[in-house]
Order: sequence, then C-alpha cells, then structure tokens
Amino acid sequence: MTSYDTTHEMYEELAVGHALSALEPEDEQVFLRHLPGCAACAAAVSEHSETLTHLAYAAVSDSPPASILEGIRAGVAESGRSGAFPAPVSLDAARTRRRDKTVRATTAILGAAASLILVAALVLMNRGLQSKADQQQQATDKLNLVVKTLLVDGSREVKLTGSAGKAVVVVNGSKVSFAAAGLPTNDRSSSIYVLWAKSVSGGVNAVGTFDIRSGEPTVVNDLKVGNPNEVAAFIVTKERGRQAPALSTQPAVVEGSV
Repeated sequence: MTSYDTTHEMYEELAVGHALSALEPEDEQVFLRHLPGCAACAAAVSEHSETLTHLAYAAVSDSPPASILEGIRAGVAESGRSGAFPAPVSLDAARTRRRDKTVRATTAILGAAASLILVAALVLMNRGLQSKADQQQQATDKLNLVVKTLLVDGSREVKLTGSAGKAVVVVNGSKVSFAAAGLPTNDRSSSIYVLWAKSVSGGVNAVGTFDIRSGEPTVVNDLKVGNPNEVAAFIVTKERGRQAPALSTQPAVVEGSV
C-alpha cells in the first residue's frame, strides 16, 4: 500500500495479510501500531489465525475442505463487503512470498558481506605488495652501497637480474667479486648457489659457490676467471648438493651479459 486512509476497512483488510504473515514491511508496521488499541482487529486476527490453523491441518488435499471455504464465503457475503475484500491468498502463495522475501534479504546481506570481504582482501593485498616493494627497494639500496665499495679504477660492473632478485659481478682483471640481494635463502645442508662464467665460444665454467642468508646482501670476494676478455655473461644457478656440478641443468636464477 502506498497511501493510507483512516477508515477501519483498511485495518480489517490488513488483518488478513497480518494473519498470513504476507504484509509488506510498511503495511505491517501500520497495522501493528493500530492493533493494540483495537479489539475488533484483535478479534479478526484471532479468527483468521484459527481459520488458517484449520487449513494447515486439513486433509491431504492441496485445497481446504469445501465446508471451510463455504463458511468463509458466507461470512464475507453477510458483511456486505465482498467486493472490497482482498483476493483470497493460498497458504502456499503466502509461504512462497515470504520465502522469496527472505531469500532476497539473505542474498543482499551475503552480497554486502562478500563485497566487504573483497575490499578487505584488496586492502591487505595492496599492503602486502607495498611491503614487498619496500623490502625490494631496501635490498637494492643496500646492494648499491656494497657495489660502490667493490668498484675501483679499471674495474667493470656486470648487473645480473631475474625474477628471484638482483646481483652484481665486479670484474677487475682476472679477479671477480660477487654481490647479491633479494635471492631466496638456500638450505645449506642440501643445496648451494653457483656463479658461472659463459665464454664467447659458448663454454660455461663455475667461478665459485656461495650460500644466501636472509638479511644483509651476500658478498663473495677473491673469485677468478681465466681470461676476463673471453667472458660473455655471468649466470647464477641453485644446485642440489654442496658442490658445483661439472655441468648445470638448473635454470638461471639471475644472469647478465658483460
């Protein structure tokens, strides 16, 4: 109902819907405000509820007994308001209407809850990504400081990059220094990192081995290559065992061309 009159007919009509639990929320509130002070409506609700009880416990037939329907029709006819009386509402229709309203409300609540969860998850994910980016930047800054201490006149810097982190090889004649930041730590009982030098002819030789610990950048000094002018690239792999194999079959962790 979108507007309300002040006649008692309206409340008598609402009494039927109230007994069926089929009123819209606005109509329900209007009727509940009126009901405590109206004996006629209280009696009507009681009568309609009793009738509905008979209907609910009627025989196995889906329709109420004919005698009950006839009694309802007779009462409506005697009231002289048969034309204005609300259309009959079956129990199944009332229950379906109530169930549909409940489903819509539940769906709305679940949708709102899902939206809140999604927003919270996005906020946490963004914070996690920002934290990871900050950590990577800090590791890069520390690596750059370390590299500055390794660079001397005549040396050259070779940057190694990859999805796992960053590293730098500083070549000074046949001597090599290695610094890395951000690489995952390795199990020092069953694995080791290996620095390889790839020559212009395609050969690959192990330059040295090292372990990665969490925290500060890893620095390895006093490594050597045969002829630095023949080196085309440096590669880092993570190997099983505690020694560099003769030939690696593992993917590059980081790598960079000279």
